Amino acid sequence: MPKDKAAKKKKNSKWLFTFDVKQEKEEKVEQKSTNAQGDEVTVSQIKTVEEPVGLSLRKPTRRMYDDGELFYGVQLSEGIKAGLLTRTLLAKRYQNDGGVLSEPEKERYSVLYLNLFNKENDLQRIQVNLDNVSDELRKDRVTDTLLEMAELRRELQEFENAQSSLFDNTAETRAKNKTIMWWVLYLSHLKNEAGEWKPMFGEGSYETKLARYDEIEEENEDWKTEAVRKLAYYVSFWYSGQATTEEDFEKIGSLLESDVEAERIAMEQDSEEEEEEAEAKA
Repeated sequence: MPKDKAAKKKKNSKWLFTFDVKQEKEEKVEQKSTNAQGDEVTVSQIKTVEEPVGLSLRKPTRRMYDDGELFYGVQLSEGIKAGLLTRTLLAKRYQNDGGVLSEPEKERYSVLYLNLFNKENDLQRIQVNLDNVSDELRKDRVTDTLLEMAELRRELQEFENAQSSLFDNTAETRAKNKTIMWWVLYLSHLKNEAGEWKPMFGEGSYETKLARYDEIEEENEDWKTEAVRKLAYYVSFWYSGQATTEEDFEKIGSLLESDVEAERIAMEQDSEEEEEEAEAKA
């Protein structure tokens, strides 16, 4: 297929982004062998295998955008009627008090942001092995850099949380969070065993889909929990305008995976330290 036709087909795709999560399944495996008497016997074993489950975010139609905007407006109105302040009114109150962050806090935030930017560049350099070091040393450097990035992100998140938490109870924030959930419920699709894309949370109204969302959370299956977490993650970035192309979603996915990997490494290190402390006390 010519490149221009392939590009046009991709552009006209009805999906924003597709990805997989791993689902563990038990599978019966039969193996044939010969016993000591020379007879052929069949031995059955149950093995746990991982199978990919396809997930996708549908590209919204004009009608869906209209419905989404209406939903946001209704939620915003409900929040104001319930007594929640708007961001504008709340910001004016804090502006009169000199702002949320002090000057030293603003300087520290800038330093942290710059350091994280530099570490991201370092990670890219290490991954492509521009310094031509051994695989073992490169792996150690990647691990150390991921941990340093996780710590920088944690500090940055504390600053951002300190500021955003002041606006968590505004009418706009409530309406935004509920609208993101609305989009998650209506955009998320799951590929069934027949290879067909079906709505992840079923058909019907917002309340019906939300009830199915709650059921999935209560089922507490690892692959479904991961699927819902990733779908919400991607939709949040899409809704805020930070992900509009497949490349954007892939970068966000890489960022999510690096954070998960850094968290796993940190947990392993904490576990090792606890074991060493326990052995030292024994």
